[in-house]
Amino acid sequence: MSMDVRIVNAADARDIPVDEAMTVFEYFSESDSRQVSLVTAELDGLHSNRVNHRSAKLYFVISGKLRVNADGVEREAGPLSGVLVPPGSWVELVGESAKILIICGPAFNLADESFAE
Repeated sequence: MSMDVRIVNAADARDIPVDEAMTVFEYFSESDSRQVSLVTAELDGLHSNRVNHRSAKLYFVISGKLRVNADGVEREAGPLSGVLVPPGSWVELVGESAKILIICGPAFNLADESFAE
């Protein structure tokens, strides 16, 4: 199957406010490819506890600081650090002026995500 090569510039990425602390800028979504999705995010504060049941998420910190609490273990990631969260792992993020690249495979689907109550 042939797939057209696409380029999405930052100015063309769709901005999606996720919660009070995070805004996502969507470059490639499930409608582009079921295998992988790509967004960047700005996070300053708490992004609540959630789990993706089928997708792994790779968070790459471009700038700022990211505290990651995954399955009860807290870690900190700074600029040019990567964090891999496997499917089925609960994760809570706290950003300090963080700019993050997020790759999700298979592609992110909201129906795949559950939230802690």
